[in-house]
Amino acid sequence: MPDQPLPALQGLVLTGGTSSRMGRDKAAMVYHGEPQWRVAAEQLRACGADPFWSCSATQASTWHIGERAVLDVVPGHGPASGLHAAFSRGGNSAWLVIGCDYPWLEVQDLERLLAARAPTIEAVTYLNPATDDIEPLITLWEPAAQRHFLHAFANGEDSARRILRTCALRMLTPRSAQVLENRNV
Repeated sequence: MPDQPLPALQGLVLTGGTSSRMGRDKAAMVYHGEPQWRVAAEQLRACGADPFWSCSATQASTWHIGERAVLDVVPGHGPASGLHAAFSRGGNSAWLVIGCDYPWLEVQDLERLLAARAPTIEAVTYLNPATDDIEPLITLWEPAAQRHFLHAFANGEDSARRILRTCALRMLTPRSAQVLENRNV
């Protein structure tokens, strides 16, 4: 039986949180000369993923991203609201998802997720050595994983991590633990 082609790829930068712990918009923070919302999108583009942003209406207007903005349909569930909005858009694309608050993440880390894709794998993620847990906000969600997510979310589950654990996962070890350090504090 010939290899099945993998679904097309889209990118999602999760930026829509209120940043209540930080007291300012974490997506606008500058670590490498550009705001993180832009850096993350460029990383996705470098991997061949057409970027969208899960963001607030204010962010979408300020950043002039138009139809690339993915606004929460069911607000109030943190990153799960953004994932829900993106995955509900329909289509049969895989979503390469990254949070905007991972300043040490590089294109090579995303390329590793893409290289690990396989028809029998529903999602590819990193296993954080510091927490011994998966990182759902740096994950390639294939259509099957998205369906798991939408079903669980509709039934009241709003933990992306718990939902991701129900999928056929391929877990990778990061090149460095620092890659998975977020600035969500």
